[in-house]
Amino acid sequence: MLDNHFKIWHAYANAYWPRKYIVLNGKIYFDHIGEGGYHETELMIRQLLNHVNPELDLSSIPVDGDPQAICSMPTPETYCGYSRGYTNNPGDLRAMEDFTYEDPQPGRYDKPGIYLQGRWRADRQYLEHSGMNPEDYLVLPIEAVSVNLVMTSANGPLSFDVNFNDEPLNDANRGNDVSGSTATIVEPRMYNLFRADEFVTGTLKLTNLPPGIRLYAFSFGGCIGIP
Repeated sequence: MLDNHFKIWHAYANAYWPRKYIVLNGKIYFDHIGEGGYHETELMIRQLLNHVNPELDLSSIPVDGDPQAICSMPTPETYCGYSRGYTNNPGDLRAMEDFTYEDPQPGRYDKPGIYLQGRWRADRQYLEHSGMNPEDYLVLPIEAVSVNLVMTSANGPLSFDVNFNDEPLNDANRGNDVSGSTATIVEPRMYNLFRADEFVTGTLKLTNLPPGIRLYAFSFGGCIGIP
C-alpha cells in the first residue's frame, strides 16, 4: 500500500515502523509494533478467515513459529531528500542546487545523520551525487544489525563501494546486495548493504561514487535472528 502523503499513517496515529494491522470490516483485530510476531499474525489471519468462512479447512497448511530474535533499537529511518532529510554539513542541504559540500569533521562522526563530501544535488525526495571526483563520499553513523538503502540511477547501472569503520565489507557484514565491497544499482528498489550477526555501532561510508546515483532513504534492522 502506497501512502506517500501519510494519510493512512496519520489516520492510525502511527509512530512506529514497521507496524502491522489486521483489519476486517473496519475493526482492528490485531496490532503489532516492530519486527517479529509472525506466528501470532498467522494465527489471527487464520482465525478471521474461519470467521468469514467457517467451512474453510486450513489444517493441512503448517504454522511456522517465530524465529528466536533479540532486538535492540536501531538508528531511525534516515531520509536523503531535502523534504525530510538533513545533513550535519554547515548550512544543511541546498535544495535543487548542485553544491560542493565539505565534511565538517572528517573521521569524527559523533552526531546522527548524514555527512557529505563533494558535489551533490538535493531533490525533494532524493540526494543525487553530481560530481566527478572519486574522492567524494557520504558517511552515516549507524547502530544496527542491518542497513538498507532505497536507490536508483539516472545513468543506467552504476556501482560504488561500501565501507564500515573505514574497512571494506567482509563475510561477517556484507549485505545481500553487495559483491565484495561493491554495490551495483540495476533498478529502482531497496538494496541491502550491510548485515551483521550482532548489533553494532560504527560508521557506514559510501565511496567511489559516480555521478547519477540517487539515494532516497536508509532503513535499519535491529533484530538478531530475523531472516
